[in-house]
Amino acid sequence: MVTEATRPRTGKDADGGDATKTTSVLSTRDVAKFAAMVALLAIFADAAIGHGLLWENDPYWTYWVTKTFLIATVFGLGTAWLGMGIGRGAVITAVHTVVLTVYYWTFSPIGLPSHPNWLDLEHTWITGLPVHFGVIYAGYLLSLWLWRRRAVVLAEPTAGREALVALVAGVAIVVLAGGVAAAVLGDFPGFTWFLVRLLLTVPFLLLWWALAGRDWVSAVAGAATLAFMWAAYGHFLGPNGLPDEPLRILGQEPPPANVSWLDYRELWLESLPIYLVASVAVMLAALPFLTARSRPRIAWLPAGAALAVLVLPLVAALPATDPGGDDAELSASGAAQVERGTWYSDDFERGEAELRLVAEDRGGRVTPLEPHDELAISARVAYPDGETYAITVERPLVDDPLGRHGTWWGVGLDVWHHGESGIGTDELPAVRSEVAVFGVGEVRVGGDVIASGVPVHVMTGEDELPGRLELNVGDEETPVVGLPDGHLRVVWDDYSGGAETTPTWTRYAVGGVVLVAVLGLLLLANAREPGGGRHELRA
Repeated sequence: MVTEATRPRTGKDADGGDATKTTSVLSTRDVAKFAAMVALLAIFADAAIGHGLLWENDPYWTYWVTKTFLIATVFGLGTAWLGMGIGRGAVITAVHTVVLTVYYWTFSPIGLPSHPNWLDLEHTWITGLPVHFGVIYAGYLLSLWLWRRRAVVLAEPTAGREALVALVAGVAIVVLAGGVAAAVLGDFPGFTWFLVRLLLTVPFLLLWWALAGRDWVSAVAGAATLAFMWAAYGHFLGPNGLPDEPLRILGQEPPPANVSWLDYRELWLESLPIYLVASVAVMLAALPFLTARSRPRIAWLPAGAALAVLVLPLVAALPATDPGGDDAELSASGAAQVERGTWYSDDFERGEAELRLVAEDRGGRVTPLEPHDELAISARVAYPDGETYAITVERPLVDDPLGRHGTWWGVGLDVWHHGESGIGTDELPAVRSEVAVFGVGEVRVGGDVIASGVPVHVMTGEDELPGRLELNVGDEETPVVGLPDGHLRVVWDDYSGGAETTPTWTRYAVGGVVLVAVLGLLLLANAREPGGGRHELRA
């Protein structure tokens, strides 16, 4: 049987007396605890590095819950049968990655129950396979390192001292990192931002010192973990801007709650390096106060080198990353085809129409809170019956009002929809669009508003509908009173413009480099620990 490294265990001798004996057998309790640790740390690495830093999206809470239990299952069984170790962990991670990829490719969309959406080839087999292997393996290596650190964690009765140091160090990290980040971004995040980060930091420090020890390696690893935890919290859970004035103190009426999210550049490329530097500096400075027995030796040069490996890729990506979101501009005018009769009858007549669209995709975070995508559409359609309809859209459709499908929060760039995708209608084939938007607008005839709050959809056609731009006004299930046949569907054979996006390779490059750096540092850390350089086989 393959097991964990041999370790001492206290038990009873043959005469019933105390005896210390050596065993290399993993108990069920060991496997359960280790698998739970791997599941939590691996899903954290996936959220922070994979979906935050590299993909900048949010698969929604059911993904995180399901995947956490999948990790616990695969690593629980794998550890029970194969044991622990760097190589064994890689094998178990590879098995898990294939199972995960097949699951989301074949059996389940992400986004349930909010916005079901099937992952495309890029996010499963092309980038998903290596990235998911890397982040899950990072969680495994961190768990393995913490497991091996049990032998060096000092069991001193210093809870009161460490609690005080955790509070002081937590305040120092929050004030230093939050203050510098606010100055760099030119925006105060709100008092609640500082309070929540303090609530995250103090218990984390106590837990980390209990699990990882109190030396410089532990300090650097803990600081990096804390910094990524802050960034992941800011990406998925923690917007800025609270509390808004006036503060509610004695009155019962609710105060304003105008919040906003940091964009990719602000959070991951500007704030995260600040979090890393501040956390490392404070946690190293706190080491001498954690124990009364001896002063720990702080290896400043290796600690600074490890910090630089993580920070430099983030800072280097700044010039290639524009602030804000990705943009799109489209225009078409002249001859067009205008549908008559029922939706998607393809009974077209020639007409005249023009359209101009300006859109900005502010990211794929699953939230109805601002900042929303930005969308402006102006169109005029000369209907074959002689009437001219003017359509104006000034805001995105953040959610489908009937809850039928997702809308990418208004603006989607390089997306699949329609067909069997669950987004849009199944009356059209599955379409991959460079630009596809959902908005809410109004329709005018002769300057008079005949309908408002009307759903409007614009999409380009690529491989499936080459050279094609389509405008849909109205909805299959909610006819628009005042429009002929309850809707407008207009198709241009040609258009100008398209999407101008931050190159995907920028995020992939910085996320990939950071992931490789994290894996390298964790492999080095494991190699330094007892048992880290030998095969862990039971004799």
